[in-house]
Amino acid sequence: MKDYFYLLGILGVIVASYGIFSAIVYSNATWFSYFAIGGTFFLGYVNYKIKNASIFEKSKTYLLKTYVVYLFFAILIEVLGRTILHFWDYPSFDLAHKIIHVFLIGYPFVFFFIHESFKIIRKKVSYFPFAFILATLINAFIHEAPNIFAQEWVYAIPYTNLKFLNIHIAVIAGWAILVAVPLITKRILK
Repeated sequence: MKDYFYLLGILGVIVASYGIFSAIVYSNATWFSYFAIGGTFFLGYVNYKIKNASIFEKSKTYLLKTYVVYLFFAILIEVLGRTILHFWDYPSFDLAHKIIHVFLIGYPFVFFFIHESFKIIRKKVSYFPFAFILATLINAFIHEAPNIFAQEWVYAIPYTNLKFLNIHIAVIAGWAILVAVPLITKRILK
């Protein structure tokens, strides 16, 4: 095993843990950038360790192409969900913070994170629809729960206030779109 993959995995755990800690303890509005990057590196290491085609094994060209497609989906989701439908906002962010923490880091790294987590789930759950639903639920709760404390993004879902474990049901369902993006991207790049 390459030593730097191990180091990236350890560093990933530390950075992701800092993100969660800073969200819960300090209500740090930029917690998610740390969590998404660290979590991606950790899950990439796990996939590498279990011989599951990790992000670490992709070429730089492929990763760059993937990142660009993820940016496209980030813009599309933000325009539809935030600008047109007004389902969420980033109350602590000015334009520069939105560009950095939402577009350049947030969405692309959450998509890398989701892709790595889905591969782990898929290795254990062979039935695709069940793996997809499981990945949606796990990612929704892992990513949304710390934000309850930090409020990096705040939802304004109309017509209902139905929540499960303090997370809006529509938000949980919306994570199915986010889980679909890496799967669609993989097909686009083939």
